[in-house]
Amino acid sequence: MKNFLAFFLLLFLFQGTLHAQDSRTSSGEIARATQAFIDGIILFENQEYEQALDYLMIAHLKLHGEAGVNFALADVYLATRDLVNAAYYAEIAANLEPENKWYHLKLAEIHTRSGRNDSAVNAYKKALEHHPHDADILYQLAESYVNFGELEKANEVYSQIIERSGSSFDLHLRKFRNFNALQQPDSAVAELQEMRKLNPGNLTTLRSISQYYMELGEEDKALDVLLDARERNARDPQTLLLLAEVYVNQSEWDQLGEIFVTMLEDPLIYPSQKLELVRFMYSQHQQKPADQTLTSQTTEVLLSFSENEPEYGPAQLLAAEFFLQRNELNYALEKLEKVNELMPAEPDAWRQRLQVLFSIEEYDKVIELSEAANENAPDDAYIQFFAGAAFMLENQPEKAAEWLENATMAPANRNFRSIIHGTLGDVKQDLDRWDEAESEYERALRLDSDNHNAMNNYAYYLSVREEKLDYAKELARKAISFEPQNAAYLDTVGWIYYKLEEYDRALEYIKRSVETGEASAEVYEHLGDVYKAIDNTEDAIKWWNKALELDSDREHLKDRIQTAQK
Repeated sequence: MKNFLAFFLLLFLFQGTLHAQDSRTSSGEIARATQAFIDGIILFENQEYEQALDYLMIAHLKLHGEAGVNFALADVYLATRDLVNAAYYAEIAANLEPENKWYHLKLAEIHTRSGRNDSAVNAYKKALEHHPHDADILYQLAESYVNFGELEKANEVYSQIIERSGSSFDLHLRKFRNFNALQQPDSAVAELQEMRKLNPGNLTTLRSISQYYMELGEEDKALDVLLDARERNARDPQTLLLLAEVYVNQSEWDQLGEIFVTMLEDPLIYPSQKLELVRFMYSQHQQKPADQTLTSQTTEVLLSFSENEPEYGPAQLLAAEFFLQRNELNYALEKLEKVNELMPAEPDAWRQRLQVLFSIEEYDKVIELSEAANENAPDDAYIQFFAGAAFMLENQPEKAAEWLENATMAPANRNFRSIIHGTLGDVKQDLDRWDEAESEYERALRLDSDNHNAMNNYAYYLSVREEKLDYAKELARKAISFEPQNAAYLDTVGWIYYKLEEYDRALEYIKRSVETGEASAEVYEHLGDVYKAIDNTEDAIKWWNKALELDSDREHLKDRIQTAQK
């Protein structure tokens, strides 16, 4: 483009020098000035602007009356961002040859960059005086009005272009946007109607028009356009998505369901396209979870999608996510199992599946799946944690320690790492490796000072070992501040007071633990121990019996009960 412009300027210069120079200027001086001009243009093309300026100024001394030389100087000054000098020389060029529209356009560009809006508009108007029907000049004038916020004037110019050059979708679109910004809905709608006339069968056009109608709140008209688009292509997913949006806004759930049924049953629509539509419906459910009709429709759609596309992993994963949020764990497990088959490298599916199984206490199944999960999603802290915790709860502490130690080395956020180390502390305690257990608890609390489960367990085992009882009491009381009704936490505080021989406080907390209704056999035994310590043998025997009823493996309580009864 620039080479063509340079050639044009040279050609014009040679024509101009025959009549525009002072009679006292010799032909040799003109030749040297012309050569300087040529050299300046070449340097400008090579972006050597300072040297180009030097040569062009030499040319200007002898050829200052040539529009082309002034135009070239304006171009160089514009390239160096010297907008004052650029405007000066561009204006000279435009005045020397007012019929040359490019000079006026260059001057307008410079004024625009300088922020001189009125001057830019005047430059376009000057050009139009000589080229009143030039669509390019009119278009740039209209764009200037838009940039300066003169939207009504811009639309007047767009109308002139349409009148002279004919309608175009782009021009009506620009007018629509301006009318919309001016909050003139009737005029905006009129432009939409013109756009539809120009391109009645183009789906992109129809979708665009429908969206603009929706912006104006004209949902019925948007629906009319979209139904037209669907008649032209019933399988276009974008049209269906927009239709779904209209029906959602109108709460037309039956119509919405019909769209999805049609789409999901159509084997010619790609699963990825169906996924976009189903995600849309799912997002609507998330925004309105209390709407029972929408919930029912969403459930049906997700089930239908996953069943119609049984080999499409994302369909199963989305369904699993939905059922997890609704706490429908059996459905969720079914879908997650399918995801594991179809997308074995998807770590989230393994994590979610193990977590669900863990939450419903199916620890043997967690253990059964752990190797496959770890193989397909290696070095995943969450998978390794659930496996380790399951082994712990299945009384396999050696295996639990192995998995949990691996989990401590896998990437995870601080809070979750704290949970891993706290659980590993519990396992090390079970393995009678107290020094290691204590280190794990301390590390858990360094990672997350609010890990109340680690605080409670650490405090309890300190009390059992009768070590650092004041520190244990501090930990236990802080833990219970997070969950004041946690039966285990209440028992821990009470047991520490028991170890400190503060029996009244011990009785207070352990009774509160029992009153929660969630106390274990160990809590009942502790309550019996406190009563025995305060010489209330009758209540001691009562609570030891309750502990034995709840956990028949506590054989040692039989001897204590017999001894107390003597």
